[in-house]
Amino acid sequence: MMAEAHTGAASRAGSYHMNLRGMAYALTGGALWGFSGTAVSYLFRSSGIDPMWVMSVRMVLAGILFLMLSAARGDRRPIELLRDKSAVRDLLLFTGGGLFLNQFSYLMAIQATNSATATVLQSLQLLPVAAVACVVGRRAPKRREVIGMVLALGGTFLITTGGDPSRMALPPAGLAFGLLAALGGAGLAVFPRRILARYGVAAVNGWAMLTVGLATAPFVPDWGRAAATFDMSCWVVFAALVVLGTWCSYLFYMQGVREIGSLKTAMLSTVEPISATVLSALWIGVVFSPTDLAGFALIIAMMPLVA
Repeated sequence: MMAEAHTGAASRAGSYHMNLRGMAYALTGGALWGFSGTAVSYLFRSSGIDPMWVMSVRMVLAGILFLMLSAARGDRRPIELLRDKSAVRDLLLFTGGGLFLNQFSYLMAIQATNSATATVLQSLQLLPVAAVACVVGRRAPKRREVIGMVLALGGTFLITTGGDPSRMALPPAGLAFGLLAALGGAGLAVFPRRILARYGVAAVNGWAMLTVGLATAPFVPDWGRAAATFDMSCWVVFAALVVLGTWCSYLFYMQGVREIGSLKTAMLSTVEPISATVLSALWIGVVFSPTDLAGFALIIAMMPLVA
């Protein structure tokens, strides 16, 4: 009996530590996404670079980094994944219905509206993720999950709009692309779970990003002059965008999905507006407003509810 009790306690302790580790991964991924948005804003402001160039090049380079990581480890799972027909189908679903849909629709939503409105609409990914989690688990939403989602959405709204509902007046195209970005964000959290467990984060992200980057390359206008306006600071920021804002952010986010599940990871990644606002203040000189601080408080209050 004592041995069984000791085994049970050890199992619970291991599960607790994995939960904390998964939460740390999800929070780090969300924070680095916030850096990504700030870095892209800097590049747009400083050089006027085309968004499709940024999307294509960062995805190709980050995908290569993931595959190089696997090769350096002697990990053959990227090759094994390509030989598994069912895994390839899941990978293509994640690539098209998750990564590409989210990235492309988010850019189009920004063009049709503004970055704040697009971010609010994208945060609605929590709703389809929660619905899938309940359907798969054959259960109703837990009270703490509902409260956590309300706090996360409310905090995101306050930070990205300043609490002014008039900023949410949307043209039809902006609403459509914003909702598609939310569906793509849900796809990022839901579609890769099965193949992540079997083939790992590096293989799944590597092939998905490389595919998206190569598929969008033909749509980049004027490759010869695309980055002609980049100075040294732009190249440094772009390198950080690729390594930190793309490679590391997706590495941590997907590891969070693998360890604590889609719903918790999606909710914890709403730390992104906090990261983006803090970095904008320190880097670009944005001043915090009372609604920013209120949004921070709501998102921080959400975190223990999903722990």
